[in-house]
Amino acid sequence: MNKNLDSLTEYPFYFLRELLSTVENNPEETLGLHIGEPKNIPPKEALNLLNKHSDLYSKYPTSKGEYFLRESYCNWLKSRFGIKSIDSDKNVLPISGSREGIFSFIQATIDTSKKNPTVIIPNPFYKIYEGAATMADASTYYVNSLEENNFKPNFKDIPENVLKDCQLLILCSPSNPTGYCIDKDEYLYLLNLAERYDFLVCSDECYTDIYESSHASPPGLLESCDITENNSKAVVFHSLSKRSNLAGLRSGFITANESIINDLLLYRTYHGVTLSLPTQMASSWAWDDSSHVEKNRRDYDKKYEIAISALQDVPKIMRPPGGFYIWLKVPSDDQLFAKRLYEESNVIVLPGSYLAIENERVNPGKGFVRIAIVHEAEIIEQALTAVNQTYTKV
Repeated sequence: MNKNLDSLTEYPFYFLRELLSTVENNPEETLGLHIGEPKNIPPKEALNLLNKHSDLYSKYPTSKGEYFLRESYCNWLKSRFGIKSIDSDKNVLPISGSREGIFSFIQATIDTSKKNPTVIIPNPFYKIYEGAATMADASTYYVNSLEENNFKPNFKDIPENVLKDCQLLILCSPSNPTGYCIDKDEYLYLLNLAERYDFLVCSDECYTDIYESSHASPPGLLESCDITENNSKAVVFHSLSKRSNLAGLRSGFITANESIINDLLLYRTYHGVTLSLPTQMASSWAWDDSSHVEKNRRDYDKKYEIAISALQDVPKIMRPPGGFYIWLKVPSDDQLFAKRLYEESNVIVLPGSYLAIENERVNPGKGFVRIAIVHEAEIIEQALTAVNQTYTKV
């Protein structure tokens, strides 16, 4: 087996299961707020298209995807980010959700013939970034996102020797788990670094359409560059999982310059992960339709209003700029808090220390728990009231 498998660490939910394993609760009554899985109903139009064209499951789909789907990607990018020019034949490619897409992209991108290939990632982080770098035989450099900096990753303190070795710098905006959104000035700063040190800026934007409906939308990396330029350093991933409540469809896309797309298309021809034709039809509808996304945002407005109200004893609690989590600072060890909450109320949250590593003598997730604000109103009120009660006891 690949020697790098021995370097992979367990997923956060493994450690959570271990933490809670000694507690005997009724699993049918458990309220799980630890997984970032949408609970809103998927749009019926997309589901109807899957059923209507089910006969097309007999056909092999292409790695490049159908023209109509790639046009939907480009039209959405133009509408969402104000992009003036993008080519559906040169700048976009379907992926089976951002998780699969990012993992395979890193495998295809890292050049191990160069000395000490390095991937820079924020800390805390989505474990796929670290695991993909490990399997690609790359080193990982972590950039802390600390409360004292409003959870802004401290990219300006990256040492020059790390930048010289860097092949990929990964962003997540809105952030999982903090909800922090990168602004245009930060994007421009990182793109300038990428030009200077010759690395790619890889932006995971799967939460980009989940934000307070009365606020401006979070900016995306493509608003700060021209993706059609041959030397563009930007690579962006989008997905239907969160914006359209279609996590099980496993449908997303990557956008980058023509050279990157061509190389990745060759890789994916061997990789073999493609979107079925019914999936492509449903996905095209979902990218073209904005009404269900706007309704989804209004639903999250209500969910957060209930959640914030339930956390009445938590000082300065507020909704993050983007995403669907609350990154809650707790008045005790985060693992002890999560275990006590489960013991007393049968509610599960994820300890923040499981989403980060100790870096520069600090684990930036320690002392926080991640709470997914995804359930229906009644469950959110019940679960967050329990969180508030545990908060006041510890």
